[in-house]
Amino acid sequence: MKHYSGIDYEHFLNDIRDMYPFSIDEAVLVELIANSLDAKTTLLDIRIDPEQKIFELTDNGRGMTARGFELYHNFSTSFKRKGYGIGFAGLGAKLALKISDKIVTETRQKSTSSKSFWGASEWKFEKPKRRSRSNSQPVWYDLDERMLTHHGTRVRIYLKGKSHALLKPGDVAAIIHRHYLPLLLLHEFYEMAGVYKRVSILINGVLFELPGYIPQKTRQYIMRRGKSRKPYGYALFELHPDEMPEDSQGIAVSTFGKVIKRDYLKQYFPNMNRVTGIIEVPELVECLTTNKCDFRREGTAGNKYYRFGKLAQREFRKWLEELQLVEKKEIKSDRDAQRLQRVINRIVGDIPDLQKFYGFRTNRESLVKEDNGEYTGSFPEILSGEEETEQEQSDEDVVKDAIDKAVKRIQGLEAGEERAAEKKVRSTRFGPKIQYADEPHRDDISWMDGETVLINTAHPTFKKAISKKVVEYHNLFAVATAMLRDIPTATEKIQLLELFMSRCGKV
Repeated sequence: MKHYSGIDYEHFLNDIRDMYPFSIDEAVLVELIANSLDAKTTLLDIRIDPEQKIFELTDNGRGMTARGFELYHNFSTSFKRKGYGIGFAGLGAKLALKISDKIVTETRQKSTSSKSFWGASEWKFEKPKRRSRSNSQPVWYDLDERMLTHHGTRVRIYLKGKSHALLKPGDVAAIIHRHYLPLLLLHEFYEMAGVYKRVSILINGVLFELPGYIPQKTRQYIMRRGKSRKPYGYALFELHPDEMPEDSQGIAVSTFGKVIKRDYLKQYFPNMNRVTGIIEVPELVECLTTNKCDFRREGTAGNKYYRFGKLAQREFRKWLEELQLVEKKEIKSDRDAQRLQRVINRIVGDIPDLQKFYGFRTNRESLVKEDNGEYTGSFPEILSGEEETEQEQSDEDVVKDAIDKAVKRIQGLEAGEERAAEKKVRSTRFGPKIQYADEPHRDDISWMDGETVLINTAHPTFKKAISKKVVEYHNLFAVATAMLRDIPTATEKIQLLELFMSRCGKV
């Protein structure tokens, strides 16, 4: 049976191709693997035949339902699914239509029911018979062919030429390493967190293995939260004796095994090209942009990613300080810095759009006297953005600290008389901490380091501001620059900067 995919497919394919900051071959492979991982596969079997120009990927995931298989071919299906997995339904195959003669897909649904779906199709561009329409359009045909011996999905791409990266096993391995390194390293964490079972990757029957780099120094964290100490993230930092390959330098921030970005978490130090690592947080999938190649900076998801960033930056800097790769900076009680900090506090307190990034709250435990004379209460909860790592504090320490802090209140209550009212104390401040830094090697006028703004006293503008006796205005502008640096769009930056400086004149 013949089916039409519909809509203006040519513009659609061009638009989604332009979403990616890498080649279409790379995008096809990244999306095919993402779809397989969303289907909870434990095996990615890649077969490459350069002579026949065939690339094939088979998984043993859940397979598609009949409805899912129809949507897989449908170009009008929305692919803007934020917070639900790392792939888009059928997007890898849709992109592959631009570089292939045809695509054969077979899917077998995982089910104990005798009615579970098992289907196959051939998908390609075809010119319509009517002469008035000269452009080709995508059509797909039902196939009787059945080759899968297990549940899952098989996608076979018949490419148009032999020069594609998808036909070169070395290039395919490099793409997998670049985008899915955590998937291959963090098996135990994924099983512990209930994300994936161990995933194996075969390329032409050979088990894909990572190159063996032996680090000089390493640090691992399992990040946990709540009374159950449930793991929600994993961090690995490594210092190597020699320079690492370019696509391995920096810290890979990933979610569900897919590397979203690599950077140094706003840290600068000698021999940066020798440092590599991974920070994997599955719940950051909720913060992905539409193309799932970056994290959002606005709204609730943006706030969540920002809080995570502060925690990651803090732990990374601690490790760098231990290795003496960066100088350990102590916050000094500088009178000018404290005065500036109070001014910034008042300004941010008047700007709600900045409060969501720079407002800080702390909750304290409270105790209640029960009818039997015993006291019960809540222990301090780790607020979002202030989660502790496994090495920092054990369950017993959390309990002990809460009890120690409450002893004085327990002694102050009169046993047997009135039931003490339960109350929660909340302290709030707005705005970051302020500190001065003498960094002549940096061009930055200022920057954020966790919850602290560092003003560069070695910057030429700072020195000129002192000579002209306008250092107060310089520092206000420097703080605003640091705080607004991560705002996603230029328009928002300008609007908030104008609002910030407007409030400066009223403080």
